[in-house]
Amino acid sequence: MKNRIPVVLLACGSFNPITHMHLRLFEVARDHLHQTGMYQVTQGIISPVNDDYGKKDLVASHHRVAMARLALQTSDWIRVDPWESEQPQWMETVKVLRHHHSQLLRSPPPMEGSDPSQAPSAPTAL
Repeated sequence: MKNRIPVVLLACGSFNPITHMHLRLFEVARDHLHQTGMYQVTQGIISPVNDDYGKKDLVASHHRVAMARLALQTSDWIRVDPWESEQPQWMETVKVLRHHHSQLLRSPPPMEGSDPSQAPSAPTAL
């Protein structure tokens, strides 16, 4: 696994509410990428949309973030990031991707099984 490309999985959406299948998407994607032998998924990020998204019956973002946090309590690799939901207005997905990419470049997460004394290369966001 030392030569695998580090990858972070990112899912943007309303998560209104978050479901078991949202979480399964992460598991299936991680399993597939690992099976290729080329990639090592280092983390997953769930990014709930801003309240201005315009979806009918959209629950307030602070509730959707809280539901996602509860759903992820047992996950050691998927987390919810409220950044997108806290912006002053709805954002295009590409802007959310750019935000997370820049955050990852500032402090890349360690890879599973890596030597903590060696800094890993910046992960690729998918």
